[in-house]
Amino acid sequence: MQHDDEPRHDHSAAVTQHWHAYSYTGRSYSDGLIRRGEVPSNYPPIEIKNWLTRPADHVMNTFHDVEKAMTWLEEELSQNPHVEEALFPLADRLQYSRDTLDQTAGNDVVHGYYSKAQQYISRALIACPREGFPICPYGIA
Repeated sequence: MQHDDEPRHDHSAAVTQHWHAYSYTGRSYSDGLIRRGEVPSNYPPIEIKNWLTRPADHVMNTFHDVEKAMTWLEEELSQNPHVEEALFPLADRLQYSRDTLDQTAGNDVVHGYYSKAQQYISRALIACPREGFPICPYGIA
């Protein structure tokens, strides 16, 4: 796993807003299977905030900067073209994502779709820390 700042986290400093990047590529599963825990451990949770309850080794990257987060997202989505790319152009999805991250601290960006390769693609930038949810994969929130 990579992080845009070194050291990974300074436990003595106040935790600043950052985003954890998560990734899943594979088949999709029903909500019932997800609720029963009958899915791969890296499969997207039903509630977005629950990404943060996952082990730290599920974090693909951590970003403190919108530009770096957007670079990661663009690379990930470019590698997995949407099955309906003409209806959901990458440029539009990226602009919406950027606008969301730029709006205010604490916003998440989650993309879930089927690729042209017929795989379910999930890419998520999950805001941390978040109000009312004191969990961080690195235990520092």
